[in-house]
Amino acid sequence: MRFMTRLFAPTAMHSQQEVAERAARVIDHVIFDLGVERLVQGTVALDARLRPHFFSAEPREVSEVAACVPLARLAESGAFDPRTVEAGTLREPVAALVEGLLREFRAQSPRFRALPASQ
Repeated sequence: MRFMTRLFAPTAMHSQQEVAERAARVIDHVIFDLGVERLVQGTVALDARLRPHFFSAEPREVSEVAACVPLARLAESGAFDPRTVEAGTLREPVAALVEGLLREFRAQSPRFRALPASQ
């Protein structure tokens, strides 16, 4: 039953590892749907259920956001350029960007820090 609930219901994240996995999927979608330039110009925010979401601009509803990270501020975003995308070597830059996001989420959100590292 829990599997079906997690499959169809928008549940909260239960560990920092789940947040990291979801963030990596979000970043992959943005890269291939919008491009690297839009990714780096955007913002990733944690919603009230600690799920990461991409915004092309800063989210307006600050009360619903647990943490908000403009990607251009992260040193890890410097690894993204069109040559990286063309070469198909995105695994390492995406992993580094996710680590940078998690670092910022920990700094900004006590609720995120309270999550266990893995489940």
